[in-house]
Amino acid sequence: MHRPSASDDPRSPDRRRWLKQAGQLAIAGGLLAGGGWAVLKRKQNLWQVRRERTLMQTSVAVTCLADDVQAAGVAIEAAFARMAATAAQLTRFDPASPLARLNRDGQLAQVPAQLDAVLRQALSLSRLTDGAFDPTVLPVLRYFETLRGTAATDAHEQRVAEDRDALVGYRDLALDARGARLLRPGMAITLDGIAKGHVVDQGIAALRGACIEYGLIDAGGDIHAICGNDPERHWNVGIVDPRDVSRVAAVLQLRNAALSTSGNYRVFFSADRRLFHIVNPRTGWSPQSYSSVTVMAQRSVLADGMSTAAFSLELPRLSSLMDAQDHQWLAFSRTGEQRWRSRELPLIAGTAELA
Repeated sequence: MHRPSASDDPRSPDRRRWLKQAGQLAIAGGLLAGGGWAVLKRKQNLWQVRRERTLMQTSVAVTCLADDVQAAGVAIEAAFARMAATAAQLTRFDPASPLARLNRDGQLAQVPAQLDAVLRQALSLSRLTDGAFDPTVLPVLRYFETLRGTAATDAHEQRVAEDRDALVGYRDLALDARGARLLRPGMAITLDGIAKGHVVDQGIAALRGACIEYGLIDAGGDIHAICGNDPERHWNVGIVDPRDVSRVAAVLQLRNAALSTSGNYRVFFSADRRLFHIVNPRTGWSPQSYSSVTVMAQRSVLADGMSTAAFSLELPRLSSLMDAQDHQWLAFSRTGEQRWRSRELPLIAGTAELA
């Protein structure tokens, strides 16, 4: 859910009417999609130009506010082209991609620039989070994927996952003059927890390069907004309630920054949601402390990676690490009944306890 706004008063009639429409608009952590071009007249003689496509196995929407509809359309096409080219280097699902070849052969002599950048960022986050983020969890995740549709998990599944976890270890991913190498047989990399953020950053760079002053890229749980230099202008972003994804639990202001939400409610493998697409590298199992974590940062790649890592951090460590990096955040407990947030989080609707 998003729109640019100059109002900061959550009690205003316009804000109340807008919040009532929450279920009908795109929101962080979930997307109600529509296709094709959308062109709407906005205030101040600006047109809203929007295009939506499937990319990275999710629906991605690019929105621009501009006084020239044609120029905005060209900028949007440039953003999609750049994002698609970047995503092609980072996917693990295409057997011909460089990442798939690295996983298959255990080495890659020539690492394309975008893949190299994301692998290095992934290793940086692994070191920063003491391994809470780890790109080498794919052996465990592949096992999780074989359990899709399981009613519940038991000790047997957990033991198998722990065995696969023996192949996990970011320190055994080498990046040097010889290229990229996995130092132990059976290791494999997934960039699912960080790649989408980097792709969104590339789209934003394309919009800025086309001199777009007001724009937003919404890739499901990853959103990045640019708002020009006017401090009164921002985008409003709704955060899904993990207990009921048709509802909005909180609304944040976003300007010239990125926001990423990770949760256990969209991609999960067991009916009880105890097994989902995030792996705690220390246990070989899905972390159980939270149902949703949202991180706001200057770059989408950081917001994406940190929202993934946060799931495997206890609340005090999560809070201190985010504070040290000057990231804002919002977390929901496993049951969704408790919420915690950073002090400077620009929360304009909803409540959360200061951590």
